[in-house]
Amino acid sequence: MKKNIDKNISRRQFIGTGLMAAAALTIVPRHVLGKGFLAPSDQITLGFIGAGTQSRHLVGEFARRARVIAGCDVYAGKLENFKSLTEQLYEKAGSSAKGFKSYVDFRELLANKEIDAVVIATPDHWHAINVIEAAKAGKDVFCEKPYSHSIEEGRLMVQAVEKYKRINQTGNMQRSWKTFQKAVRLVRSGYIGDIKEIKVHVGPPPKKYDLKPETLPAGLDWELWIGPAEFNEFNSELAPVPTKHVFPNWRNYREYGAGMTADWGAHMFDIAQWGLDKDNSGPIAVYPPDKDHKYLTFLYENGTVMTHENFSRGNGVRFIGTKGVIDISREYLESMPGNLVNHEFTDKDVKLYESSDHYQNWLDCIKQRRQPICTAEIGHRTATVCFLANIAYELKRPLSWNPVTEEFACDDEANKMRSGYVRKPWSLTI
Repeated sequence: MKKNIDKNISRRQFIGTGLMAAAALTIVPRHVLGKGFLAPSDQITLGFIGAGTQSRHLVGEFARRARVIAGCDVYAGKLENFKSLTEQLYEKAGSSAKGFKSYVDFRELLANKEIDAVVIATPDHWHAINVIEAAKAGKDVFCEKPYSHSIEEGRLMVQAVEKYKRINQTGNMQRSWKTFQKAVRLVRSGYIGDIKEIKVHVGPPPKKYDLKPETLPAGLDWELWIGPAEFNEFNSELAPVPTKHVFPNWRNYREYGAGMTADWGAHMFDIAQWGLDKDNSGPIAVYPPDKDHKYLTFLYENGTVMTHENFSRGNGVRFIGTKGVIDISREYLESMPGNLVNHEFTDKDVKLYESSDHYQNWLDCIKQRRQPICTAEIGHRTATVCFLANIAYELKRPLSWNPVTEEFACDDEANKMRSGYVRKPWSLTI
């Protein structure tokens, strides 16, 4: 295949670039900036729920596009670091974050009438309650991926967003990257023929929590960190010290995350779903590795097979059609035949939703009250694919799935696993 014709920056570089760009933002009166620039009074006001490593990246993206006026976290040190970073970003731009409000309980942040919308970057087990309560409070939502922590949670989140008429963007930001858009457009326009097989490489499913208790650090409300999830004693793998800017390992445990099948799968299975034009649907069956299937395998109604398989290209997606192959990841876009990656689209080709900036797209849609590129429904359907994989891995048997009713056929145990655990007094009432 042709080598790396369009290379994207790595996640670490991406985070650094976002923060540097935010440091260059300028927020001054409109009459100084001139036509086309927004004064602070015209900007959307944002509150952040979750102030860890991912939020440190996101505030760099949003602070130069909107007005970040509040943050919330159950770990005092992380919240203080987030507030300090936000203040630094605005100060370097010649403005200030005066009036920034800090909260421990997200419900108090939602009660702040000055906040127009919220950015949710909490552990996965919190997403459903955060999104539902934000929608009920009249806030538009940017929710990190994977969108939910279970299939039924995701459907309730979609219903809440629709019921309260909120604009919800899910953090599957690859949909706003031109290389992924080009790959999907080539696939859907038929340039590699009918899609017969898709290979998706992401990491493994989650495991049951097995960490030993550690001494609870000062400044961390552990009861509120656990919230609706199954209670376990504190371990720093779940909530590292505030000075350690890493992505915590709660993702690896099914009580709080959904493993790399959902963490990276929410990105790469998302591209596969998009390429198959299945944003409102999904596979009809999933098979765990067995004598007939070397890898976990999904089957779609049109006969397309998708495997969770390491095809030796890193985290990415391989589309295999009757006339060619396309490989896509954050590091490469390659094709066979190789000239496909240089194709110039015309009006005859399939058109996709246009977005070159995932964060600005959401803000624009809030103002215009239209749907963004990655809606709650899309986020839910992608997360569902990830959960189907995890359920099949755990039960170790083939499962028949109805993407319309969102139920397994003739399998009570699997159907019970569609639901997430919600510890009282928390609930998912919409």
